[in-house]
Amino acid sequence: MRNAIRLIVINVVVLAVLAELASLGWYFFLHGTLYYTRPPAPVPAIATQPPPLTTFRIAPYFGFMRAPGLPLRDAVTAERLADLAAPERAPAWTTVATNNYGFLSPHDFPFAAPGNNPFIVGVFGGSVAQWFALQGAATLARELRGFPAMRDREIVVLNFATGGYKQPQQLLVLNYFMALGQGFDFVVNLDGFNEIALARHNIAAGIAVGMPSIEHMGPLARLAPLALDVDGTDAVAELARLKRQSAELASSATRQPLALGYVIDTLRLRRATYAVAQITAQLAGAPPTAAHSLVALTPAAPASGSGDAAVALWSASSRQMHDLLRSRGIPFLQVVQPNQYFGGHRFGVAEAARAVREDSPYRVHVQAGYPLMLAALPALRAGGLVVLDATALFDAEPAAVYADDCCHLNQYGNDLLARAVVNAMTAVLERASRTPALAR
Repeated sequence: MRNAIRLIVINVVVLAVLAELASLGWYFFLHGTLYYTRPPAPVPAIATQPPPLTTFRIAPYFGFMRAPGLPLRDAVTAERLADLAAPERAPAWTTVATNNYGFLSPHDFPFAAPGNNPFIVGVFGGSVAQWFALQGAATLARELRGFPAMRDREIVVLNFATGGYKQPQQLLVLNYFMALGQGFDFVVNLDGFNEIALARHNIAAGIAVGMPSIEHMGPLARLAPLALDVDGTDAVAELARLKRQSAELASSATRQPLALGYVIDTLRLRRATYAVAQITAQLAGAPPTAAHSLVALTPAAPASGSGDAAVALWSASSRQMHDLLRSRGIPFLQVVQPNQYFGGHRFGVAEAARAVREDSPYRVHVQAGYPLMLAALPALRAGGLVVLDATALFDAEPAAVYADDCCHLNQYGNDLLARAVVNAMTAVLERASRTPALAR
């Protein structure tokens, strides 16, 4: 009996040692360092109150926004940041947080740049434009200073874009901040993908094309029920429990003395995070009716089930942004964003594995809708808009430019896009060199 107990103890000890060694190897593979020699990290306290169900907020004029004061690293996973930053490792823009209105920006809005004769560039659009404003700002400013009229001016790039935005949200944001006195010397609207892909998701859910993205508004609407007995209340309660559990596990993982404990907490955290994503998708799966939610989402009209309605809305919103800015003497550039599911970019093996999905929910909409959008460009240009069609920008580029299987670019891709945008901007500036926006 004693030998049996001794054998069991030895096996348990050996198993524990092997598990710890495996955990050390797993940690080293992910982080490139031994668990015991990792840099010390601040230990977050376990929240006494449950964390918020979502970092998004309902915004009265824009539909939705991120919570103000939210650090970027709390809104985006480390793995995603690494993919976006490639080939760099820790660029300066990763330290940004959401400003007073919830835009990822180091500046609160309205913003008046100090100093002598600044040149303010406002960037509008969805998440691709958001990352472009953050990642491409340095390249855009550097390239723009090569234009003679810009050499002695401070270039300030302001991000008015947010993930999930689609027209007419950009138009509404522009009108709102100009009403508050925000000044611009140039406005760039970078969009197209959300207007096509997310609009089709609205249509599929029975929500009007002109409403904000159902993928973003659906969960928020279901978090604001008018009655406690409607479908989704149990899911909201479970979401709150999982959020609290995730916060506790994240705190516990940083305090584990052994790599095995860290791995166990991390795996449990991943499982909770996956469950949160599943419930969020469930909440967004079916649009709430006006009778069940504090958030009213207008139903789709019977005749709005084609991509033509989305393109017509995008065209009209772009024209109105142009007309508003032209009335103030502010140059405007409309950019049609590139996307991996449209165009001739040749993917390497690694980029294809990361950026292309045969079953992507966006692929079919992009391939059907982008030709309709490009067909609308001649009419926009005839109306005076300057449009940069960037859909073929990466066709001859052999390096990796896409960061995920949706639409977003890595650092290198954003740098290439910034150079193309500056070329288009300087052409506009050369034609408008005597306008009041450049004369002051």
